[in-house]
Amino acid sequence: GILAQGSEFSKGNDDYHNINFNCIKNQQEEILPNTVRTLPKSVSYSLPTNRSTRLSYQGTNQNYNFDNEFWNNFEEYLNNIYRKSSVKCRYLYAKQYFRILLEGNAQSLIVLSNDKRLQVMKSLSVLSKFMGCYDKWKNIKDRYQLKWSNENSIDAFKKIINEDNSYNNLLEWLKNTTSQISDIHRNILFYCTLTGLRPEEACQSIKLVKEKIDNYLDKNKMILKHFEFPEIFIRRTKQAYVSIANDLIIKIANDSGNYSYNALRCHLKRKGIPMNMNYCRKIFATFMRNNGAQSEIIDLLQGRIPKSVFVRHYYLLTKDYNKDVISPLLYKLYDVITR
Repeated sequence: GILAQGSEFSKGNDDYHNINFNCIKNQQEEILPNTVRTLPKSVSYSLPTNRSTRLSYQGTNQNYNFDNEFWNNFEEYLNNIYRKSSVKCRYLYAKQYFRILLEGNAQSLIVLSNDKRLQVMKSLSVLSKFMGCYDKWKNIKDRYQLKWSNENSIDAFKKIINEDNSYNNLLEWLKNTTSQISDIHRNILFYCTLTGLRPEEACQSIKLVKEKIDNYLDKNKMILKHFEFPEIFIRRTKQAYVSIANDLIIKIANDSGNYSYNALRCHLKRKGIPMNMNYCRKIFATFMRNNGAQSEIIDLLQGRIPKSVFVRHYYLLTKDYNKDVISPLLYKLYDVITR
């Protein structure tokens, strides 16, 4: 009797366990699949993109300590890609405004003047490349709608008709300035005007004429080959490729002082004369265009290569055009600026 009862009890317990097991199994079949199916959607939708991006920026902040070693390495990096005159500007502005990259807040940038804001933007751009977070800089630039140039067609039109920068006023400054300085200094301004080069490029070109004329001057085509000295004339955003040469231009170069742009600027400052050497380049372009020179030639002589199909694939700078058109115009320009 006891065994029978025990058997019934055991059998009852087995049935009880079987019922519980089936209930649990049914619950698992109802709950677990739904739970498992929701997990991939949650993970794939919300986690990977935001988390990986945030961690990469956090990693950037942790990896770079803005100590003397960091800034010394950054300055060395700048020296490899910029000229010495540009390195100081990029370095100082990057050191002053680097927190914009870290915090993503460019409010201190948008209140600057146009010229200063452009210089700071260039500094932050190269700093972000050095740090490996250029994408973050682009995001900041887009969010604050920062532009590399704020000049529009109205601004350009106002410059053209501005009486203060008229062609006659530019000529007046050049004549007044050259009348107050010695020959070795005034010839630098004459040379800059006749070649259409930028001020520092003109000073460097004079030095090459004095020291390396054989490699610099193509006597057959009568051009100065700036492109043969890319470390001087081929920069990131400003280039000079060739200049038309003749006996007059070579003589002016040889009679000029071997001064840097900064040395000439200081010399004029001591005499109380404003330094507007950039006027020389404007005088060259305006005079040449007003006297029939092709705009393509002027662009080429001033280091600009237009993006038109004609210029890039079909236009040729011929020796006869230089000799018969450009060179006579340069003699005529010299008479204008010296009389």
